[in-house]
Amino acid sequence: MKSGSLSTYLPVKRERKPSSSAKEIPARARRTHPVSKESRGASDILPLFEFSNVVNSSVDLKFILGTVLLTVMGKMLVSKGMVLLKRDPGQFEVVNAKGLGSETVGQMLRIERPIRSVDYTDRAGASQPWLGFFRERGQKLLVPIMAQRRIVGLLSLGERLGGKRYSKSEHQLINSLVNLSAAAIEKALMIEQLREVNRSLDRKYQELNTLFDLSKEFNVILDADKVIRLLTFSLLGQIGVNRYAFCLDDGGKLKLVASKLDRELGPQDTLKQLCALKGADLVENLARQKRFHAVAAQLTRVGIVAVVPMQIQNQVKGAVLLGEKLRGASYSKADLEFLYSLANLAIISIENARLFREAIEKQRLEDELAIAREIQQGLLPAKLPVIPGFETAAINVSSKQVGGDYYDVVPIHDDQFIMVIGDVSGKGTPAALLMANVQASLRAFAPMGLSLSDATRRINDLTTMNTGQDKFITFFWGSLNAVTREFRYVNAGHNPPFLLRANGAIERLDIGGIILGLMKTLTPYQEGSVILGPGDVVVMFTDGVSEAMNAEEEDFTEERLEEVLKRVRAMPPAEIIEQIQLALEGHTQGTPQSDDITMLVFKTL
Repeated sequence: MKSGSLSTYLPVKRERKPSSSAKEIPARARRTHPVSKESRGASDILPLFEFSNVVNSSVDLKFILGTVLLTVMGKMLVSKGMVLLKRDPGQFEVVNAKGLGSETVGQMLRIERPIRSVDYTDRAGASQPWLGFFRERGQKLLVPIMAQRRIVGLLSLGERLGGKRYSKSEHQLINSLVNLSAAAIEKALMIEQLREVNRSLDRKYQELNTLFDLSKEFNVILDADKVIRLLTFSLLGQIGVNRYAFCLDDGGKLKLVASKLDRELGPQDTLKQLCALKGADLVENLARQKRFHAVAAQLTRVGIVAVVPMQIQNQVKGAVLLGEKLRGASYSKADLEFLYSLANLAIISIENARLFREAIEKQRLEDELAIAREIQQGLLPAKLPVIPGFETAAINVSSKQVGGDYYDVVPIHDDQFIMVIGDVSGKGTPAALLMANVQASLRAFAPMGLSLSDATRRINDLTTMNTGQDKFITFFWGSLNAVTREFRYVNAGHNPPFLLRANGAIERLDIGGIILGLMKTLTPYQEGSVILGPGDVVVMFTDGVSEAMNAEEEDFTEERLEEVLKRVRAMPPAEIIEQIQLALEGHTQGTPQSDDITMLVFKTL
């Protein structure tokens, strides 16, 4: 039985030879005994039943629509016709067309007015834009395909041969054929939807398997470059793209880290607009939003059609920029969802790699600080030597990071001692090593009998030779004669120590020259000298004391230090240091310590 054959579904009149008995019946008698209406109705209904059986026995939507269209066109003697199916509210798609160009199939049409019965496209006053679509293709009659009182499609027919109009009975016949096929069409649509759902589930299953496999691969990679390479291979294998680019977060901006583009991407500052994306989207959609105008134009210029943000905790940490697919197909919603999941898996691995690198770097810094701490603690005397006729005390309180503060008391003879305090610029191992170098130079020159001025010059020149322009040392040292109580000193740019006289006078020990390590000595260092009387106190300190800051970033200042010293000058050195510490704690009030605090105090008995 051939689909669409008129002889199959329609009643055909055949010439019958009259029987002998018929010949015997007079013509008049034959005219008075016509065929009953019931007999004619039965002969017309049988092909309809046969048509219904054919269309309802199939679940092939294409076959059903083709059969309906060809049957109606054959019966009405029409050379052009179409079948449209409803896809969305008001949206219809041409799924079958006869006598028209192949480009007609697949076109979408928005029909603004519901068609409930047979209607003509050329009716008077009809001016809807969608009617022009049918008129341009020579369609004259529109027939709704109804199922359960709702429209599922539309059948249109062209002009009949000879230009005859469709009669009322032909309207009824067309409606009958269409209505008989409506249930079959709806059933086929449901089956088609189920198949699409199954295909979608299969695709989702494959995508989940792919994401699961890739997640295992990503989790063992701690190199961002390798993660990007794996992501590239995944995109090429799963989606198939001809252009792509990857951007990663760089201080709040997106920086291009890998690409395969035919042209330069252009200014990367514009890419920061992509940080406002909430999900994967097409560039053409971004172009409709004002805040993405600039970046959409930039991406379109280089052939990018889709953007996939890489997010962690709702923050965009990167973006995948994709060009057209290799076969020219457009990106579906399912494609964008898969790419979004894939990109987020990748950025988690990239972030883990970054955190791993930071952990290694932090460990390296901690190891370096531990070495620096060990060096620094090795420079400080474990126990101060006893100086006859004097009482001494010292303290070094390190900040969170290792600094370059240094103090020392070096015996030269039984009655001569070197008193030293210094502060190296910077922190960490370089500062500690530089101070170790200064200590080695000091201990080498001190016993040689050189004047403090000459020894300071040599230490400065040696330090300048071995350090860069960004390293220098504030340095104060003096030679104390325990017998004569003479204290000769040189101040190389350090905070001048306080000399508190027993009679209440206060002096500052500020004679000397430039700081160490800045430049070679051009002007000789001057040497100061004082004679210490009974009860006199010398307080040596670093800037960690005077520049200790409170929550309002106000320094403690040397003026406040002087006020404290006036009150505690009569105390032993250890208690003087303790009172200064209490004053610092009261000023900072729990504010984290920003620099090392170092003090060396000695007092004449």
